[in-house]
Amino acid sequence: MNIEQIEADLPNGLHNALLRTLSSDPAERRAEFILDVWLGDLHSSAAWHRECYRAARLELLGLAYLVLDDSHTRHPATDVSPVQIDACAADDNLERSRQVPRGGFAGRFLVTEWNAFIHFAALNARLTWIEVN
Repeated sequence: MNIEQIEADLPNGLHNALLRTLSSDPAERRAEFILDVWLGDLHSSAAWHRECYRAARLELLGLAYLVLDDSHTRHPATDVSPVQIDACAADDNLERSRQVPRGGFAGRFLVTEWNAFIHFAALNARLTWIEVN
């Protein structure tokens, strides 16, 4: 599965998702994003239904690259609150495009508070829901 397929299965894709944590393990060629995925319905009359989020783990497997742009942040690095992301198509960086694995995919997340992107390419993506107690 790739990011576009995951987004197609979500009511709002990964639009306005909240990124809580990001980690990667280069030895395992894996990255993990802990997100609050927006599942809300803008047309609902109930505020709780418009602003419904659910915790999820997004894994990128067979990771080819994970690059964070230098940020022009209003969000201090020590601030542990989540940041808003939106999924985007990969940019046209020639060097990175050569690293996309055959049969894999590339993409990026715009991090609103950083005014910067997280770029990635991998063979597979997996989204699993996290149960919150």
